Amino acid sequence: MTVNDVAAVDELLADLPEVLTLEEIADLLRVSTATVLRWQREAGLKTLVLGERLRRVRKTDLRAFLITADEMEERDA
Repeated sequence: MTVNDVAAVDELLADLPEVLTLEEIADLLRVSTATVLRWQREAGLKTLVLGERLRRVRKTDLRAFLITADEMEERDA
């Protein structure tokens, strides 16, 4: 899957709930939770902070992040 392929991203996210945990995102993308936290801190993944240690991500925000992830990588290089 090309990350910024809108159809592929939509297919990947189709059956997911509207709000996801960081663990769900990590499992889906086969990365660590630490990586998802780094994306939140450094790459602009929008995260809902519901408490000191409670974070969630809207599916629409994850979609936008995944679609633009390749562009961010090219900018940083």
